[in-house]
Parts: sequence; structure tokens; C-alpha cells
Amino acid sequence: MLFVLRYRNGEPEPLDMELVREVLEPYIVEADEDLMNGVLMRTADGYEVNVDVNEVSVGVNRFPPGQFFDVLAELVGRLGASVLPMDRPTILREEGDRAHLPETAQESAVVVQMTGPALEGFISGS
Repeated sequence: MLFVLRYRNGEPEPLDMELVREVLEPYIVEADEDLMNGVLMRTADGYEVNVDVNEVSVGVNRFPPGQFFDVLAELVGRLGASVLPMDRPTILREEGDRAHLPETAQESAVVVQMTGPALEGFISGS
């Protein structure tokens, strides 16, 4: 499982929902108007993934290889957010994001180039 959150002063802040919609919309197969009851998306490589969206986070329980990570990288980059995988340190877009994390996450967080292949490689451990 992983989450996309934007931290400021150690606290999650609301996401720009119009931007979330703009990034996800080309891949949405099924969703409510406000995206809050879950989103089913399909990437061009044929993989489907369920995405949970709320005011402060985008969450994915199971994520496929490939193009999903390109979408994730675009979402994180455009939101100015971080990625919180359950079994890895917090992933930052840039070093300056570290100061906005909760203190408990700052030391272990890592900066990863915000591209699909770099994210997939880090999260998969390869």
C-alpha cells in the first residue's frame, strides 16, 4: 500500500482536487463525480488499479508495474507531494520537502527522481 500526501509544517494539507482529477482523468474507467468513492483506472499498458481519494491523500492498495508509476510520478510532481509506501521510507521529490514532514519521518526519508521508472525501482526494491 502507498499514499500520496502533501505535508506542510509536519501536517498533511488538503490536495488540489482539480489537479488530482486532471492527472487521473485520462485513465479513469469508473468514478463518481467527486472521486471520493474510489476510482478505477486503467493505463495504456492494460493494467487496472483501484485508487482511493480523499481531501488529503490518494491511496493505492495494490499497484501494477509499468505505466501506473508514470501516472504516480506526474501526480506527485504536480501536487508537490510525497509518497508514503507502507514498507519503505517516505519518498520525497526534492530535499526541500524533508522539512515539511513530521519529525519522525524526516531522517529516514529519501529523495527519488520523480519518474515512473525511478519510483517503480525504489518501491519494488530493484
